[in-house]
Amino acid sequence: MGNAYLYCYSPAMFHFLRAAGHRYICVGLNEKTGGRFWLFAKDDAVRRTLDEYDANK
Repeated sequence: MGNAYLYCYSPAMFHFLRAAGHRYICVGLNEKTGGRFWLFAKDDAVRRTLDEYDANK
């Protein structure tokens, strides 16, 4: 079984996921880079949205 969580570092992907109605669990900062990330549960609906995001890039 793969990772159950998606660490989203891309603001564009974050906005795409939010526009599709997905809620994030929390927001955090990468300790090494200081980059912001949003944590999503990687369920089937999120996977389908990610497939759509990849197809539209």
